[in-house]
Amino acid sequence: MELTPDFLHTAAESYNAEIRAVDFAEGDRKKIRKEINKWAAAATNNLISEILPERSLSQLSRFVLTNAIYFKGVWETRFPQKLTENSQFYRLGDADPVHVPFMTLPGECKLFASQGKGFKLLKLPYKAGDSSTSPAAMSSRYSMCVFLPDDNDGLHAMVTALAEVGGSLLDHVPKHRSSVRKLMLPKFKMSFFCRLAKVLQGLGLRDAFSESADLSGLATKIDCDVRLDEVFHKAVLEVNEEGTVAAACTAVTGRVKQCARRPMEFVADHPFAFYIVEEVSGAVVFAGHVLDPSSPQ
Repeated sequence: MELTPDFLHTAAESYNAEIRAVDFAEGDRKKIRKEINKWAAAATNNLISEILPERSLSQLSRFVLTNAIYFKGVWETRFPQKLTENSQFYRLGDADPVHVPFMTLPGECKLFASQGKGFKLLKLPYKAGDSSTSPAAMSSRYSMCVFLPDDNDGLHAMVTALAEVGGSLLDHVPKHRSSVRKLMLPKFKMSFFCRLAKVLQGLGLRDAFSESADLSGLATKIDCDVRLDEVFHKAVLEVNEEGTVAAACTAVTGRVKQCARRPMEFVADHPFAFYIVEEVSGAVVFAGHVLDPSSPQ
C-alpha cells in the first residue's frame, strides 16, 4: 500500500507524525502490535500501555493510524493532603454509598464557583506553563470545570439540559471569584476503553467502513481499495491533591475491501460531570462523568 504524497506531507508537517512501513499480510503481526502499543505507552508516559488489543490485526489489515495526548496539570491552588479525609459518596439509583477520600481547602475560599439552574459549577484552574514550556503552551490556559447537579440523581437531566441550551461550556463558567465556605471534591481515577466502529456508523459515518469507501486521499489510486475496519479509543485520567494526569490514545485500523452572592458550599458527594478545557480556544481536551470514585472503570 502506497500513501499519497499529500497525505505524507500533511502528516509530517501538520501533525509531526512518524510513518513506518510494515507487512501485515506476511509479517509478524504480534510484533507489529507490540511496537504500536510501545509507541502508545511512550506517548502517554506509560499511562496507556496498550491501545491495540489481541487479534486486532489480521492478514487483511493494511494500515493503522494512531494518535495520543498526554496532559499533566498542577492545580493553581493545591489541596493540602493533610486535609483529605474519607466521606460518603452517593451513587445513582439504589446503589449503596461508598466511602472515598475527599479533597478540601481550609476555611472560606475565593473560587470560580456559581449556582446555575439545577446545578453548581466550579472551575479549578491549572498553573500556566513554566519557562521551559513552548510559547504555544505558555499562551494556553487550562482548567477543570465541574458541573454538579443539585439532585443526587440529577446527572442525566443536567447533561441533557446543557445540551439543549447549546453554546460553549465556557458560557456557564463564572468570570470572577466568589466566596465558598465549604469545598469537597473526591479524588478519582478512571480508565475507559471502547471500540468505536459501530458507534461512528450509528452517528452516520457509514461509507468509510463499507465497500464504497473512498480513501484515495490516503492511498494512491492503484492501492486505494481499502476501508476503515475498526477504531479503538482508550483514555486514563487521575485527579488528586496535586492536580490532574490524563492521557488518551486512538487507533484506526484499515483493511482491504471485501464485500453566588453569599458564600456557597460545593460538596461533590454525588455523580457529576467534569471537563478539562483550554480556555483560549474553548476546546474540551478531556471530559467524563464521575459515577463512583472508588472504581477506576
